[in-house]
Amino acid sequence: MQTEAITKLSFLDRFLTLWIFIAMAIGVVAGYIFPDMAKTLGTLSTGTISWPIAIGLIIMMYPLLAKVKYEEIGKVVENKKVLHFL
Repeated sequence: MQTEAITKLSFLDRFLTLWIFIAMAIGVVAGYIFPDMAKTLGTLSTGTISWPIAIGLIIMMYPLLAKVKYEEIGKVVENKKVLHFL
């Protein structure tokens, strides 16, 4: 039963924990390589709003709110009528 549920998950969903750890590692490495990055990102805020975090959250939440089906993105890209603006 559990194996069946796992096989129904998409590739991105199945390895979500791995993607999170990779993103965390990239953040740690970037902080090590660019030690002033925290100061630079701190300057990109207005009042109590951190714009990099706000933009990141919007980018992260938009597909969920728009009900994007990642498995069908290939079909959309193949359809030139959808991408006529390119």
